[in-house]
Amino acid sequence: MFRILAVWCLFLLAAAGLQPAQAQPGQTTEVEFSSAPQTEIEMADTLRRDGKIYVVVVVLLTVLVGTIAYLVSIDRKVGRLEKQLKDDLVNR
Repeated sequence: MFRILAVWCLFLLAAAGLQPAQAQPGQTTEVEFSSAPQTEIEMADTLRRDGKIYVVVVVLLTVLVGTIAYLVSIDRKVGRLEKQLKDDLVNR
């Protein structure tokens, strides 16, 4: 369980470190698929301006940490039950 958790955390760290490539002056960028001009995302701008984006990040991190803690506690309980079952079978 801890190996899976460690690999998953490393994957998230690697994904967080990826940044989109910046075009150098004089280079062309990727072709846009739609002919309509792209508009700004109002919700993200509003959340950033009002400082509520941090609330969203904190809630997401809380849910993520809670889920990981729950999975670790279940893994420990299952490990104890497996050990207890193994000891009971050996003592028979």
